[in-house]
Amino acid sequence: MVKGTLIFVSVLIDTVILISIVATQLVLADVAGFGLDVDIGVRIDATLHDLMGLAIPLGIIVGVSMAIAFAVAWFAHKKIGGNATRWYMAAGFVSVPAGLLLLKVAMGVTLLAAARTPLGMFLVGLCGLTGGWLFAFLTDRFSRREVSHD
Repeated sequence: MVKGTLIFVSVLIDTVILISIVATQLVLADVAGFGLDVDIGVRIDATLHDLMGLAIPLGIIVGVSMAIAFAVAWFAHKKIGGNATRWYMAAGFVSVPAGLLLLKVAMGVTLLAAARTPLGMFLVGLCGLTGGWLFAFLTDRFSRREVSHD
């Protein structure tokens, strides 16, 4: 249980960092599209600033969304079968956009400006997919390690 929680928290942190980086770079691409100069220093500063500002609210949304989706993926894998990694990747891909959309419907707020476009939402979904893959990889790796030590 403790290992599973630690794995989930590390995957959550990685996913939030990845989403924040992608979201910031999408916004800066729009800014650059207006003809403004966005050098690497500005990109790094904006990314770090956004990460610090988004970490907690995005972490809550992503954490709740992924926890529900991963529980559904686990249950579906046990009942239906198939490849567990694919279940978790699909769960990650769907969970983050779903959480952001539910927040928008419930509160009228879009947490990420980048998620207002189909491309942004797709890229955010890919970040969740990456988190799902990482979760499957780590849980499989640590479960194998426990079996080999028994």
